[in-house]
Amino acid sequence: MSPYPVGELVLFWSGLISYLTAGATGLAALAARREQIPHFLRLFTSAGVAAHLAFLAAAASRTHACPMFHLFEACVFLAAVAAVVALIVDLRLEVPAITAAASPLAALVAGAPYVSALQTSPAAIQPNAILPFHIALTAVAYAAFLLAFVTGILYLVQERSLKRHLMTPLVSALPALEITNAVNARAVMAGFALLTVGLAFGFARASLLEKPFFTDGRVIGGLITWGCYGGLTAMRLTRRYHGRSAARMSIWSFAVAAFTLFGATLLGSGVHHS
Repeated sequence: MSPYPVGELVLFWSGLISYLTAGATGLAALAARREQIPHFLRLFTSAGVAAHLAFLAAAASRTHACPMFHLFEACVFLAAVAAVVALIVDLRLEVPAITAAASPLAALVAGAPYVSALQTSPAAIQPNAILPFHIALTAVAYAAFLLAFVTGILYLVQERSLKRHLMTPLVSALPALEITNAVNARAVMAGFALLTVGLAFGFARASLLEKPFFTDGRVIGGLITWGCYGGLTAMRLTRRYHGRSAARMSIWSFAVAAFTLFGATLLGSGVHHS
């Protein structure tokens, strides 16, 4: 039986459906061979963000504690932040393709741990004053990595189309290579900086506990992710690493980051298992 009441689940599923509707709107526009992706898909994404933030607020009000002390709630928050970041970049640069691509990924991130939420308590992690900073900074960092993943895919698709001289509606609908490369670079660097601080808060919290943290799967995965994006950031800054190679690296790095969220739990017990 779900630990969440019906009202909260309605908010969660409403957000999920809104994200998927935004993604479907973008895909439908491309399938119809339109040269522009409809801007009103931003409304669906915004509705998804509002629903998921309301879900987290309702959970916090019910438990009288900060939400996100559970992988499921942390992923809902991550998805909302990623959608907000995509919307900000979209509105600033007028590239709705970014929102269209990020929205279904936000739905996947929020929905993937839902099954585990049906079996474990939302207060599975013992809270303290440091933990909210660790979770929030890490979630925002992963949201930046998701944006880098999205722009990496858009870059490769656009480059492939241009290289083959395919002047299709897809080429017009996608942002220019210079834009996707610039957004990708900034997202990687910002995410790496946020993850560095977030991990520092995490280690500060772990030092207060009497549990091993270097045997914790998510700690190991987080350090691997930090290494991947640290290397990519260093190459971006020192070698002018850009274009197709950087796009591919941001995609592979996000695959590692996703593993730290959903798969690394199987690697061992520690501070994330109370």
